[in-house]
Amino acid sequence: MFSIAVDARNTLGECPLWCDKTRRLFWTDIEGSELLAFEGDSNAVTRWSLPERLGSFALTEKTDVLLMGLASRIGFYDLNTRSFTELVSSPGEIGTRIGDGRCDRSGNYVFGTMDDGDPLQSIGKFHRLNAATLDIETLPLPEVAIPNSICFSPDGGTMYYCDSMQGRIFCCDYPSFENQRVFTEIEGGGAPDGSCVDAQGYLWNAEWGGNRIVRYCPDGTIDCVLPSPAIQSTCPTLAGEAFTTLYCTSARIGLSAPSRHDGAILKARSNAIAGLPENRFAASVVSGDMTFI
Repeated sequence: MFSIAVDARNTLGECPLWCDKTRRLFWTDIEGSELLAFEGDSNAVTRWSLPERLGSFALTEKTDVLLMGLASRIGFYDLNTRSFTELVSSPGEIGTRIGDGRCDRSGNYVFGTMDDGDPLQSIGKFHRLNAATLDIETLPLPEVAIPNSICFSPDGGTMYYCDSMQGRIFCCDYPSFENQRVFTEIEGGGAPDGSCVDAQGYLWNAEWGGNRIVRYCPDGTIDCVLPSPAIQSTCPTLAGEAFTTLYCTSARIGLSAPSRHDGAILKARSNAIAGLPENRFAASVVSGDMTFI
């Protein structure tokens, strides 16, 4: 079912985001300290070298500027000038870095931090950069080792999240954070990695080490399983003009004999199921020549 869309050979590909305005698929190679983009019309691939590892990022209303969660700081990155304007430093303790993140339905950037050296240490936390005030608040959720699966229901009333080390995806009411509960237990030998939510409110999760992407019903039961040719699938997204092309990032890190699929951008068609436009960071900021509305 899956084919190779981009033979990227990423060490740790993550966070694929489709920009419907420019028809580009963005993603990060975390360990390579790179941002990459795939042109949906021309198949051209562009790479941007970054000063630090990029854990996650968000689109903004200005199509040539992204909000970036680098390892130790958050700021705006101009794709044309390749310049970074820092907003705030990471709220994590010394020795942690920013990991998975995504904008909620109101345009606030929700992200997690994790131990930079020992993934077994549960010292990471979930945070939110509020678009209206540009302040960071630590969210009332349990500490984690490897934060992942951050995404939101279509109406914005449910937040999904996980600690990949626990083998479970959680959810809670949002933005109250009440009713924290287990959404689903991961079956088999894989660990939950990145997730996205489609227009029907179903959650798609990539399993690290599980060779599969799983679509879950809103009640947490399995709807369907898509076998993946990549051992370490990392995060799916539904993209393209009708949001019906399923892309998934993957990783080569730690594999003694990676195949062509490991570290590639994988692609499959999903004509019957559509995704949603990615939420954009909603801040109104003037910084140099950058203006966001």
